[in-house]
Amino acid sequence: MKGQPCPPEGFPDLYDAIADAYDRLDDWIVSEWGEKPRPERADFLQKYWASRFPAVRNVLEICCGTGLMLEQLALRGFEVSGLDRSAAMLGHARERLGPEVPLVLAELPSIPVSRQFDAVISSGAALNYMSGEDDLAATFRSVAGVLRPGGSFVFDILGRAMMDGHAGSDVWAADLGDLAFIWEFENAPSGDYCDATYTQFLHREGNPADSYEKTIELHRLYVLDPELIRRVARDSGFIDTAVHDNYTDGPAHDATLYETWTFTRA
Repeated sequence: MKGQPCPPEGFPDLYDAIADAYDRLDDWIVSEWGEKPRPERADFLQKYWASRFPAVRNVLEICCGTGLMLEQLALRGFEVSGLDRSAAMLGHARERLGPEVPLVLAELPSIPVSRQFDAVISSGAALNYMSGEDDLAATFRSVAGVLRPGGSFVFDILGRAMMDGHAGSDVWAADLGDLAFIWEFENAPSGDYCDATYTQFLHREGNPADSYEKTIELHRLYVLDPELIRRVARDSGFIDTAVHDNYTDGPAHDATLYETWTFTRA
């Protein structure tokens, strides 16, 4: 993934190790870090789209992971498609969503689809992996290319308060029985990014009770300046930019942990 540190020899590709345990890890993040549950995120999106014309019917999620958000939107009657760089994550999404949902294996900023959508979303702070203006701008341009005029782009990111305080320079760990993990965070002296080392111990079905598979992944999460986001959005043809506090109607503020950004393609 662009902007990511080169992992030491023997480290898996990003999300290959997490994929089998991702849904449970996501539940833990919701309960411990204050991330909105997926149904509440979907409720926010449905309400936001209800006020738009023409109506939102088809939605593409970039960095869709195991399909948790796509499932919620499908249950609400939306036609969904997904894109992710991890074949392992898409494998779980396929099991969840069935054979009819289009799923594309690709890495941003590439969005190799041949149709336009009413809405594009990204949940789970995926855009914090963008290392700077060039990567972010290329992604915005690709999103604009697959959105119809008047279509909406919605994504969430970790806010400065999360990067500096909640996660930065700290350690989080949990033992869930057959799954245990440790998150270790270290902020760069510049304050521009945070390196997160994820160590996982997973007991796989059929293995002896005391046998756990250990894997380590390295993630670099970048702070995205609001003015940079606004400038890139404007230059890519987006209007009606707004930033909300964690999938609520309230505006983001200095203590916001999760920023929810909404845009309209001109």
